[in-house]
Amino acid sequence: PSLGRRGVRLLLEYPQLVRTQLAALFRLAQEQDVRILVPMVTLEEDIREMRVQFDATLETFPGAKRPPFGAMIETPAAALGVATIARHVDFLSVGTNDLTQYTLAAGRDDPAVSQYYDDTHAAVLRLLAIAIADAPGVPITLCGELAGREETMPQLLRLGFRSLSMAPGLIPCAKELIRGVRLGELASPGSAARSMTARNLPEAAS
Repeated sequence: PSLGRRGVRLLLEYPQLVRTQLAALFRLAQEQDVRILVPMVTLEEDIREMRVQFDATLETFPGAKRPPFGAMIETPAAALGVATIARHVDFLSVGTNDLTQYTLAAGRDDPAVSQYYDDTHAAVLRLLAIAIADAPGVPITLCGELAGREETMPQLLRLGFRSLSMAPGLIPCAKELIRGVRLGELASPGSAARSMTARNLPEAAS
């Protein structure tokens, strides 16, 4: 997968461009339902600097409606450090496609390493469990192909996810499946994460 200058890292190299884009979004937010999601956040410093730009630009719109400000969690570092990232945002989204690529060092479109790409691998599931457990009280949405797969939805609900982003065509089947799930019968997020990851992660040598 692509590394280096992308997402928030690239944005922060051009602060004036960031403010121009934010200003356009603020204008749109006065008429439409807009949420601002910062891509490829890796460290707390990334989102903190973007929040400075967000707040400074908003000050130039006295009395304007403030759109929600969020961060995209799609690297292992962001998942592990989600508690610090969450301090600066109104909501979080977890991008499972990139999170899987970066966790397993395997591009999903690269046939040479396709056997390594598995978005249900224990390492990925453990990061998802950490992301949702370490940011209580912050709305969190799961995105990516994993979110729209019927066979994994019960697992995702057990982990504690209650907002799933998927292609429109998948929504009817997802609704029907979720309506049939009894949340009270699901394992707690903590125990679900342990059971889901224990299958594939080896025990540490004693």
